[in-house]
Amino acid sequence: MSVNSFPNKPRAERLDGRLFLTEENLDRGTLTLLAAARKIEVQLRRSISDAGLSATEVAVLTEICLEPGIDVSSLRDRVGGTTPTIARILAGLEKQGLIDRPKAEGDARRRALRLTRQGMGLIDHALAAIRKDMTQVYRQSGEPSVTGAIELLQTIISIHEEQPKS
Repeated sequence: MSVNSFPNKPRAERLDGRLFLTEENLDRGTLTLLAAARKIEVQLRRSISDAGLSATEVAVLTEICLEPGIDVSSLRDRVGGTTPTIARILAGLEKQGLIDRPKAEGDARRRALRLTRQGMGLIDHALAAIRKDMTQVYRQSGEPSVTGAIELLQTIISIHEEQPKS
């Protein structure tokens, strides 16, 4: 399928709601989602560029911010990468004072990852830098679209968490 086949304008309304599940619409939605995620990630990284963090380190911090107390294996599954790489990144972030790795409740072998006050400050600074753009996007889209988009994104996250590991 050619990316050029995607028009810049939304498709006309269809009588049968099931017809939106075409390969073209699924691919268009996926590519659009990826492009939007890249734009937000670039803005996020630029806003904290002074910290000298890699893209993977920023991803680790945002995942921990999204789910405080996440364990290392869940984090590795979300971010990707090998166990030694994630361990090295976590050690570096802990050394910089951005995360804590206390033992998880109920299982002393596991670590419940959390942002420190300094780590949360870094993420807050990054989010503040893109808040203006997101405010404009939310206002243009309207509440039903924003709520629907958030539900869609949360479903994507939960589906991938529920899939068995291969």
